[in-house]
Amino acid sequence: MKPSSRLALAAFAAVALFPSLAYAAGGGGGSDSTVVVVALVGLVAGAYLLARFVVGRLQKAFLVMAGVESILLGLLLGPEMPYYSLPAFSDLSGLLPIVALAVGWVGLVRGMELSFSRYRGHTPTGATRVVVVQALVAGGLTCGAAYVAFTGGYLFPVATHADAQIEAWMAAGTMGCAAAAGSFEPIKLLEKRYRLEGDVAGRIRRMAAMSDLLAIVVFGLLFAIFHTTEEEALYDLRPVEWAVVSVGVGVMLGILFRPFLGDDDSENGRFLAMVGIIVLASGAAYFLDLSPLLVNLCLGVVLVNTAKAGPQIRDTLDNTRRPMALVLLVFAGALVRPVDPLDATIVCIAYLALRLTGKAVGTSLASWRTPLRGDYFRGLLAHGEVSVAMAVSLRLVYEGPAVDLAYLAILVSVVVNDLIAPRVLRGLLVDTGDLRGERKEQAA
Repeated sequence: MKPSSRLALAAFAAVALFPSLAYAAGGGGGSDSTVVVVALVGLVAGAYLLARFVVGRLQKAFLVMAGVESILLGLLLGPEMPYYSLPAFSDLSGLLPIVALAVGWVGLVRGMELSFSRYRGHTPTGATRVVVVQALVAGGLTCGAAYVAFTGGYLFPVATHADAQIEAWMAAGTMGCAAAAGSFEPIKLLEKRYRLEGDVAGRIRRMAAMSDLLAIVVFGLLFAIFHTTEEEALYDLRPVEWAVVSVGVGVMLGILFRPFLGDDDSENGRFLAMVGIIVLASGAAYFLDLSPLLVNLCLGVVLVNTAKAGPQIRDTLDNTRRPMALVLLVFAGALVRPVDPLDATIVCIAYLALRLTGKAVGTSLASWRTPLRGDYFRGLLAHGEVSVAMAVSLRLVYEGPAVDLAYLAILVSVVVNDLIAPRVLRGLLVDTGDLRGERKEQAA
């Protein structure tokens, strides 16, 4: 039996058991924490079946990216729902290690893509210029506008104490990093349906990957600059020192665990080993109030470039990326908190408009006096998992109304842009002549 078939059967069994689990969660006895975990596994398994056998086909037919249904599922399961009646799900704090694992997985996957042998001589001409300029414009525009809105008295009382200032900066900075991030999932979706030729698709893919890396690094630096130190701490490190600690923890863990990852291990063995490593790295990051994305990014860079099983580890992470992304998206929806509807509408619409404007202006400026196209932003609209992981990391470490609004705005932007990004990208590839019709199996 194929692995996918075994997974589908296991998921079906979990879904079949869910009604009894829900009954137990509602008062049928047993340990609440155990019931929460088992029932959540059943729900996630059901969502996986839906994504694999239904949404996957709709995805190719209507060119929409999967993930929206997972966020909505998490939102419906979240403890803030007014109709909520499952006490076992009313407190998600006991499941935060699973959230940390999913966030760390995203950072490690991005780090494993930084293989020096793969990147050497393969960066398209002008890609770095486009990535940096559009990130500065889109990220700076959204971050600046958000900070003014959060501290200028337009949405909340004017922030005067230090904690409110830190909260506002982190909320605005995370919105800026999410605005700069990209995703190459639209390219992968189009490749399933259409014949893509030329170099524009590959260029967009590399730009999106580089945008993610840049966003993760800047996000990690924000945690170092606006680090929250407990009052009883013996010594408060400076921002530069916290940045060094972030990188150092990831590098040291990579060096420490490299000997335990042999190239003769089975895929299941590597998977279990990576789960333990990521949990430790993400736990250390959250314990120190640092970015788990940056820590795991550095960990992945060390492993992929020094471990003998580096390519095999990368393949294992790629094969398990979809289930981990599903867990991340479900929890992201569940962690949404209620905010003022008017404030939420204003912030979400403004964020969508500013991100689009920033990317359009940024790619246009990057192409000035160069042969580069000025509309590469049409291929960089999707957010992907990195933006969601940054928002979840912000939610787990920082509190406050600005964080609640920023978190909701990022998730709304993820949903909207991931829905429209494949079609917008298809238009770009049609204009460049890189899209040469549907594949035969799709056209039949």
